[in-house]
Amino acid sequence: MIKTKLPAVEKTIDEATNALVVKEKEIDVAIDTSLFAEERWEANFPHNAKNETLFAYIERVQKAGLLENKAHILSNLKALYCFMEGAEIADFKSFCQLFDLADGARLEKLVDKIKYVFGIVLNSSTVSGKN
Repeated sequence: MIKTKLPAVEKTIDEATNALVVKEKEIDVAIDTSLFAEERWEANFPHNAKNETLFAYIERVQKAGLLENKAHILSNLKALYCFMEGAEIADFKSFCQLFDLADGARLEKLVDKIKYVFGIVLNSSTVSGKN
């Protein structure tokens, strides 16, 4: 597994001022390019998995230029989730809650990390689509 960090946020309310406090952080994760990534894809996203493998999905998204399109961030997070292992990632819901999609700069950092991980994944695998 390849160790890396994901940009994340932690939000709290300051009790004294009632103000929202947003703290940027990075979480330690490992990129798992084993067969288990495909198992997570099939188990968590069966609707997508019935049409194509995880690796074929990433290749298609990349070729279509959808990585840069912020409207497709949830689809990209689904794929990213399948490759991530870390103490702060209990399930897909908790994974999504690590990120702040309302802030453009933070979203850009996340998109850059998604592209980075997908580049690693595609360089370390052979893509073969279903159907």
